Amino acid sequence: MNFKKLTISPASYYDLLIKPNFADLIPGGQYTGTLSEFTVMDDVSSKRKIIDILGARNILKRRDASCNITFSPVGKASIRTIETDPIYGATQQCDNEFYQGCLEDFRNSNPKFTDFILDFFLKAIKVDINSNMYFGDITRPNDATGNWNWNTFDGIFKHYFDFINKGIIPANQTTAFNSGAITPQDGYDFLHWAWGRQDIFLRHLPNEMKAFYVSQSIFDAYEEFLILTGGANNIQYYINGIPKLKFKGIDVLVETTWDPILNILNGGNDAHACILTIRGNFVFATDKTYGERTDTGVEALSVWYDRNSYSWKYVNFLRAGTGIAYPEHSVIGLTNF
Repeated sequence: MNFKKLTISPASYYDLLIKPNFADLIPGGQYTGTLSEFTVMDDVSSKRKIIDILGARNILKRRDASCNITFSPVGKASIRTIETDPIYGATQQCDNEFYQGCLEDFRNSNPKFTDFILDFFLKAIKVDINSNMYFGDITRPNDATGNWNWNTFDGIFKHYFDFINKGIIPANQTTAFNSGAITPQDGYDFLHWAWGRQDIFLRHLPNEMKAFYVSQSIFDAYEEFLILTGGANNIQYYINGIPKLKFKGIDVLVETTWDPILNILNGGNDAHACILTIRGNFVFATDKTYGERTDTGVEALSVWYDRNSYSWKYVNFLRAGTGIAYPEHSVIGLTNF
């Protein structure tokens, strides 16, 4: 068996795991949730200003009698900053633990072991990044169920709570949804409430520049409302048959990871969330040059066989952080947690 060490550079690791996580909404016809809605900044080594997702405005000027021309930038930084934290993932597995039971027949095909475990390892990292991107709070205790990682770096909801507490998001643009099961009418009412609470700037943006980001519970309730009220003809479908909904011309996008995490955070009761905001308003930051410096270069992902423990070791290093470019242009309703 070849015990040669596998190493992947930070740039290659970014292309392998991070970049595909923010692919198109339906690559290959598959709905991947709302992560494709994030604006990605891949060059944040520690802290920097968030890029302006809307671009510059107010550049027209009156021409006077002079030859002087004032050049205004059309791209600039936001007034807000975003930070990344260094994080890592690591696991250790031995062949003897893996090749048990029905897998015993594969023992002589040992290369399969590293393929399987590396695939599991990368998928686990992806799930952990995704759960932290929305629900991360470094002050929150570990999930008692052991299913979710939600305290490695701060996520979007943590930032929203901070902006609400500081008064940056007006009180009339937030509300608390009751927990428990909701009706089709509730699904409509939640969306209608959010639509009616837009600030003047958000209200006058074109519909295609905005989106509702909702939990599965609200999405399903609103879809059922359309069916019951004769609006089923308004339900569009993605290539693989997953419903694609709109409310007053604005896309309603479901984030499938929200419901199970909200349920745990709400003591095992159904919980709901709805955010109406600018598309691309959520920002994920990383540094595609970051990794662990070794004698052979900078490594972001390493896999090697440790003869001392007769096991394979897998470790990755990256920086991650989230932010919101324009929190004030958001309407938020959610069950308290």
